[in-house]
Amino acid sequence: MSEVVLEMKDAAFRHLISSRSLTNPFGKKQGSGIFSINLKIRKGQILGLVGPNGAGKTTLMRILAGIFPIQKGKIMYRDSEMKEFSAISDFELRSVVGHMPEQVRWQGKVSVKRTLEDIAEMRGVSYRVDGILMMVGLSEMKDTPLDQLSQGMRQRLSLATALLGSPKILLLDEPFNGLDPVAIRAFEKLLHKLTEKGVSIIISSHRVAGMVHIVDRLALIHRGQLLIEGTLKDIENEYELDNRIEIQGSGKIPEFESILTDSASLLDTQTSEDGWLAVIRNQDRNLLKKLIESNAEITTWKSKDTDIVEMLCAATGQNLDEIGFGVISSTMIPYKSRGEEE
Repeated sequence: MSEVVLEMKDAAFRHLISSRSLTNPFGKKQGSGIFSINLKIRKGQILGLVGPNGAGKTTLMRILAGIFPIQKGKIMYRDSEMKEFSAISDFELRSVVGHMPEQVRWQGKVSVKRTLEDIAEMRGVSYRVDGILMMVGLSEMKDTPLDQLSQGMRQRLSLATALLGSPKILLLDEPFNGLDPVAIRAFEKLLHKLTEKGVSIIISSHRVAGMVHIVDRLALIHRGQLLIEGTLKDIENEYELDNRIEIQGSGKIPEFESILTDSASLLDTQTSEDGWLAVIRNQDRNLLKKLIESNAEITTWKSKDTDIVEMLCAATGQNLDEIGFGVISSTMIPYKSRGEEE
């Protein structure tokens, strides 16, 4: 397993929101944020930070970028020359972390290269930016005014600014938004080149499907809490989301109760005028043969991917109606273990 280069220990941060009253017109109170986060960042690996909109992903990224100070806990860092971890301040984080925000409004008549040079000068790092422009595929666009950049080119420029100063850790907040499939493929290829050089990368997203093929590990966050962290296989095993198949067919739905053995379980069925659908957690290698022998009319047989909704429901022990996606509460989620109340 790759060595840990950065670790968050019991880290917490709460935003301050307005709480005005007649006696205190400028009053503030604690709002949403993150609660007691324990997270390890490994050298040369890509960590996918997933959760619904408003879960706390961006807040967590800004803490790691040194923008927001943690109010509780600590962040530990170990560079290539150190054997032991040591606490790192917000200011020191900025020298080892590159941050690509979700949206940057690049606009104006200034060229791409001049913009990157100006930002490098402000940050006090090398402003020889030609290598970075080549790395992100903007060499031919270096003299192009910002106003003329496409969405994909703007995303590449945001990545270029994050790469200034050769950061050890790269934070990418929803980096694939607005990119076409070709640009996404090129972006992913670049990320893997960076990990080969030992750069650790954290990518935040509200979608699991678009990340599983590029990340080494996933961290699921909801309402400011880290619910679980590990490989996708580990998470699926933990919550019994592995070995699932989705079967579609026409005609009459098979009598699964009489067909399935102890090594297969029926998770869900749906019927419509067009046919039927069943989701099965299966470890029976002969299941397809048994269904065919029962005269089932099967049109589709495929593995079922795990999505973020299923992860959240499994991790919290709640159904979708209980979880909700309107994260407006500043309280922690009412955690329930699977099968019983805690």
